Amino acid sequence: METLLLLRMDGVAESVLRADDLSFSPAGELNLKASVGSCNVEIQFSPRQRTPPFTAELQAKFAGLLHPLLTIQGCCQGVEVQLDQDHLAFGAVVQRCQARKRIVMMNTGGIDARFQWKTENFPPELSITPAKGCICPGMEVPFEVTFAPVELINDKRYENLSCCVEGSPSPVTLTVTGSCIVASTSKEVVNFVCPVRGSHSQTLPVFNPTNQHCSIRPVVEGEQWSAASSVILEPHQNKTYKITYRPLSVTADGKKHLGSVFFSFPDGTGMLYSLQGTAEPPKAEDNIVHELPAKTHHTEMLPVHNWLSQQQRFRVLMEILKPDKPDATVSLKGLEYIEVPALARRDYKMSFFTYKEGHYNTKVTFRNKGSGDYLYYLVTFKATSPGVLSTIELVTPVRQTASATVQVENPLTTVTCLTTECKCPEISAPLLHTVPGQSKGSLSFEYQPLCAGESTALLTLHSHDLGFFHYDLLLTALPPPPEKTVHFNTCLGSSHSVLVKFTNHAHFKTEYSGKTDCPEFTVDKALPQAGSEVSMEVSFEPHQLGEVRGQLSVSSAIGGDYIFPLHGISLPPKAQGPFSIRTGHRVAIPFKNIFLQTTTFSFQVDNKCFTVKQADPILSKKTHNILISFEAPPEGFPGPWFGKLTVSSKCSEGHSRPCSWVYYLKGLPL
Repeated sequence: METLLLLRMDGVAESVLRADDLSFSPAGELNLKASVGSCNVEIQFSPRQRTPPFTAELQAKFAGLLHPLLTIQGCCQGVEVQLDQDHLAFGAVVQRCQARKRIVMMNTGGIDARFQWKTENFPPELSITPAKGCICPGMEVPFEVTFAPVELINDKRYENLSCCVEGSPSPVTLTVTGSCIVASTSKEVVNFVCPVRGSHSQTLPVFNPTNQHCSIRPVVEGEQWSAASSVILEPHQNKTYKITYRPLSVTADGKKHLGSVFFSFPDGTGMLYSLQGTAEPPKAEDNIVHELPAKTHHTEMLPVHNWLSQQQRFRVLMEILKPDKPDATVSLKGLEYIEVPALARRDYKMSFFTYKEGHYNTKVTFRNKGSGDYLYYLVTFKATSPGVLSTIELVTPVRQTASATVQVENPLTTVTCLTTECKCPEISAPLLHTVPGQSKGSLSFEYQPLCAGESTALLTLHSHDLGFFHYDLLLTALPPPPEKTVHFNTCLGSSHSVLVKFTNHAHFKTEYSGKTDCPEFTVDKALPQAGSEVSMEVSFEPHQLGEVRGQLSVSSAIGGDYIFPLHGISLPPKAQGPFSIRTGHRVAIPFKNIFLQTTTFSFQVDNKCFTVKQADPILSKKTHNILISFEAPPEGFPGPWFGKLTVSSKCSEGHSRPCSWVYYLKGLPL
């Protein structure tokens, strides 16, 4: 016996599966034998789109009843990506502004998917970020669409802006609409005025009309203006924006530099400011004032800046503005050209020199001959009284001469006359000295000191044309060398006087005093003299036999010192007389104690007709009169009678050997 079966599928909603997504075969009625009858049923699931999980039941119908055979469960994972909106309307956007809107992509599928917008098909004024990426199941990716029109346009529609999604049979598309209008312009023109290469800054009011925090990037046109690259604004915030005008070229013939600054806001609105700049001729880079002594070489370093991005070559012009008619006594020197690398700085070396005191206003201009642009400095030199030009050292013994020479250059074309002045009386220089035009003159002077020692002096030369020339003099007068030796020769007990002569070099009347270092020599005070020969008497009175040396020192506060070596020779005493004495009378013979101490002398006569009175010890350098008496003998001899007086000292009294003096006596009758 056979059984008739009818297979059918039940429990699947049409919204989940299409009719042909899930099928089985054989379809229709089947005849199966009793007990052993069977057949194979093939179930096929072939979805054409993503299918969520589902459950279906395969049933058999026989004898009017449904019998479940098996349960089928399944799903189909696939890509299902869509945008939260497929149309964006930007409305009116200001020219050169940007408006941004946001859309969201959602992955409602079951697998990851890569996406990429076909930006190459976008118009220039439209852009989207991110342009590509990957989206996971259940994930949302936000996109920012920017509309930045440059040209004025009415309503514009951009259709079929597509994004390819991996695994999706069709791309995601977007439609954008918008228009471009002219920006509102500030009624007032912002004017700037400053010297070329200077700067002038002003602030512009900026208002954020939107409800969102934004960072905008102003668009500044005109190479002479600069400002911050961005400005951050809070919702509905008023703020100021600083912009600076730095012109690199002068505006001439009424022309002006033109520029603008444009602010665009996220809502597509914007604000435009018109800028005008006037670049005046440059001001002095610096006003330099330098004070220096006249006749001093001075070097001034002037920094030269190159404001261009290419090397510049400047020609240098140096002018003396004051005095109006400078002469050759003032000089400004420097190189004629200077080259400065791009956007760099170099120092220019300028040399200044003046002979005379005064104020000198100068101007140094650096000009680019090609473009005519220039920069300049005003430099004022205050020349004060000149200092010491040099120091001259002179060394010589007193009363001898040392000379020196100074050179003076006359830069003028005419002869100049110099007067000399030195308050030191020991310096001799000509009162006037002439120097021919454009030449050097040599002035010689002499130093003749009178007193030993060190001193300083100032030698000054002056010319109406060239001013003052000061020289420091370091003067050293060495002690004088000894003069010629003065010689003496006399006998012990006698003296020898010599007139010592020397020249008085002082220009004033002065007194000289002399002294010796040896008691055998004595000196008298010299008389005051002025500019003539001076004489001073020196006496030699020895107190012992032999050779004696000493030194005579002659000094004056004005005339200086003189040293004379003294050389004396002491000979044995010579006999003196005869001394004549008449009978019954007596005679006094003066005798001087030439020794340095009190001395006892003995007096002896060799003829009894003569008698001598002995004396007490004689003080040093004192004279004693020796009394000699004579009585003629009674024999009746008519005479004359002769005798000898001997005066002697004893060696025990401090003398190296005994000394004696002989006096011859002659007796005469009445």
